[in-house]
Amino acid sequence: MPDNELPGFLIIGLIFVVVDGQVLYRGARRYLQGPDDGEGSGSLAWMVVTVFHLVAIGTLALLSVVGPEWSGSTAALVGRLGVFLLLMAVAHVLTLSVIARQRQDRAVETHFQERGSVLVNRTEAEVRAETEPTVTPVPGQEGRHPHVSPDLRDHGPYRA
Repeated sequence: MPDNELPGFLIIGLIFVVVDGQVLYRGARRYLQGPDDGEGSGSLAWMVVTVFHLVAIGTLALLSVVGPEWSGSTAALVGRLGVFLLLMAVAHVLTLSVIARQRQDRAVETHFQERGSVLVNRTEAEVRAETEPTVTPVPGQEGRHPHVSPDLRDHGPYRA
């Protein structure tokens, strides 16, 4: 890449990286907080977006020096920017998937914490209701859970 194109390519690329990183950070912070305004989502969002910045700036640096024969015109500059934007879009999608996974993990953890506190505070009636049969056994069958229900036609068990 000629010396007159390199600063322009780097400046335009850095502007795209910083703007997209800020969009990711602000959106991730709100997305990770969720409806319960979870604490610590800002630092997690910042760590994920920092990795995005590093990958995107590294890609920008590599594209600025790779393929010196593919330079010298405005079309080549636009082509490099196009390749960079496509790679940055892939990095953006991967970052969003990491953020979504973190939110899902936090939701599961919150659910099990709430479930654990509910299980600890159960009354004896609730525990007894869980151990009682949900189906009344058919006359002549032993145990809580009947294995075969009666045949409606012959008023007896199924026949094989």
